[in-house]
Amino acid sequence: MKRLQEGDLARDAEPSPLKRQGIPASAASCLAGLARGFQQALAANPRDVRALMGMSLVAMASGQSEAAIEMAQAAIAEAPSGCTAWVTLGQALKAAGRARDAEAAYRNAIRSDGSDPLARIGLGELRLAAGLIDEAMQEFVLATRKNPALAAAHMGLGHALARMGRNHDALARYEHALALRPRSAEAEFATGFVLARLGRVAEAEQRYRRALSIRPDFAAAWANLGSLLREQGREMQAEAALRHAVDLRPDMITGWLNLAVLERERSCAARAEAYLNKALAFDPNRAETHIAVCQLRIAQNDPAGAEEWLDRAFAVDPQNAEAVNMRGILLHNKERFAEAVAAFAAAEALGHASAASNRGNSLLELGRDGEALRAHELAVERDPHSAGHLYNLALTRLRLGEWQRGWRDYEARWRFREIHRRPRTFRQTRWQGEDLARRSILLHAEQGLGDTIQFCRFAPMVAARGGSVILQVQEPAECLMRSLDGVRDGRIKVAPLGHVPPAFDLECPLMSLPAVFGTTVESVPWPGAYLGADPALLEQKMAELPPAAAQLRVGIAWAGNPRYKADRERSIHLLTLLPLLRPGSEVQWISLQKGDALQQLAQLPDEVTVLDGASRDRDLADTAALMATLDLVVTTDTSIAHLAGAMAKPVWILLPYVADWRWMQRVEITPWYPTARLFRQRERGNWAELLERVRIALEALQPRRERHCPPPFNPHWQPSQARTAPVA
Repeated sequence: MKRLQEGDLARDAEPSPLKRQGIPASAASCLAGLARGFQQALAANPRDVRALMGMSLVAMASGQSEAAIEMAQAAIAEAPSGCTAWVTLGQALKAAGRARDAEAAYRNAIRSDGSDPLARIGLGELRLAAGLIDEAMQEFVLATRKNPALAAAHMGLGHALARMGRNHDALARYEHALALRPRSAEAEFATGFVLARLGRVAEAEQRYRRALSIRPDFAAAWANLGSLLREQGREMQAEAALRHAVDLRPDMITGWLNLAVLERERSCAARAEAYLNKALAFDPNRAETHIAVCQLRIAQNDPAGAEEWLDRAFAVDPQNAEAVNMRGILLHNKERFAEAVAAFAAAEALGHASAASNRGNSLLELGRDGEALRAHELAVERDPHSAGHLYNLALTRLRLGEWQRGWRDYEARWRFREIHRRPRTFRQTRWQGEDLARRSILLHAEQGLGDTIQFCRFAPMVAARGGSVILQVQEPAECLMRSLDGVRDGRIKVAPLGHVPPAFDLECPLMSLPAVFGTTVESVPWPGAYLGADPALLEQKMAELPPAAAQLRVGIAWAGNPRYKADRERSIHLLTLLPLLRPGSEVQWISLQKGDALQQLAQLPDEVTVLDGASRDRDLADTAALMATLDLVVTTDTSIAHLAGAMAKPVWILLPYVADWRWMQRVEITPWYPTARLFRQRERGNWAELLERVRIALEALQPRRERHCPPPFNPHWQPSQARTAPVA
């Protein structure tokens, strides 16, 4: 399902000389030694300009900004036309947050020496802090012209280029700075930052670790390393790095925000709240923290609380791009999609990276498919390394039938934490469709049971490439897979997910196989029914069910996995189906429902009868046996729909106004299951009108016919020797 995306609020501590990075403890003794030397010089000559400037720099390095300013002013008093003294004062004033006074000091330095590179760098940093990127660039360029070997000037250019999104150019500048100063922790840190932006995650991690090897107390590098590890699903390592960052710099807000995001993703709301309170204690008026609390309230299903905290963010910073993006998310969640589109467009204008992708999702909900596709394409053009942007673009292309590019981009799901928080990794190589002679391959399920049923059809095609195939699936599907072609003749071995599989040479997720085979709408493999019922289980189910002579026997399911993020869009309450279940109809209704929603059977009126057919099923093989006894299955978008389709059972699938990507748009049939008929909402949330069409279609299936016992699915079925636990 498509995903709305927050921004990089707590993602990275951006490299900039304007951000306080802290002083390494290892440098403390060196600073003390320098201070003693300068003090001795001043004792001998209180007017020693070099010693006064030196003491200013020592005071600056140890965080004593007022003392630094006083020493620099004393140096200027002794040498009013000295360029270096004015630069030193500018640095001290900048460190104290007095930007206007710092600019005046740099201007005086330039009047003393018009091309002084250090003054130009100082001005560039001030321009960068003020968001005047072009002017900052001009100052840094002037500095490099005066002294091409000055690493700080190239660092400044790198910072400006990174702020402009020119990450490749920024990387080149940072690498040049490193060539000039090979053991610069700041340059290694900045290089890691842009490498992470470019999607070169392993290299970014290496650079952050290099920075830390040079400067172990570099808090911002620990914070960024923790953020990077979190995005890779390496949560324990991420937590350790982030905790170390805030231990070193308790006032580092981004460190606390990243810890809060980590705990929110773990569904540990209390811990996330505690970390946010830490951030608020250090700075109660920071918009980013208010937005982070808003995001937590959304995760807690507290829209009113989210609105309250978002209002606080706007009170602090009315033009905050992330706040405007969050307004769009709240509007989208309220199904006020036109307003959400406008909010996301406003966030885009402010430079928000994910707003175009979010706008595309809202446009899809409005049925404006072409505009939605263009919005997702624009998001990827702006940030081609964003897994979330690529994922949303992939789903849009797949739902619109552009499968060739859609399947390719769908691989971004492995880097998108909304889909795979802890992506499964292997040392074995990913299979790309090459010959498999004398090699073994692991095909593994990755998402829900419905996905496994839908895409297991590709496993026999893989087996046809030679070699041996191991099909690793969820335990409830393990027995069912024994009916799959290739499993029955031993070419494919079935293994349970969550256990160590047999040894293998290559691997491929089931949902990546359409990309490997270049599947299009016209070439979806359909060998006929590819899953079926165990004859012994079928006989048992027939014996358990009451006779239904001269009636339609229809299976029904109405709710999917409640843990699925978009479940409220696809699942309904059983009572919503009462127009179909009314007494007097010539249908015998059999519940295929499992889980908590099964309790809704007890809420039916006394005159309505729906038999509980599946609550005691041990796994999907039992469900398949029950399904084989039915004339028709009516279901919402659940694994039941996929099982019926895979068995070539007539199945009517009830879909919301904007359904999951696999059912495409505005069509009533699907290439995945030729026996399926799609009933779509014509108006958002209007199940009543949809069910009236289903009722009319049911009536068209009558007059009733004599029933007969369905034949076994496959006479060569090999029954499993071990059964799984009942399906929850």
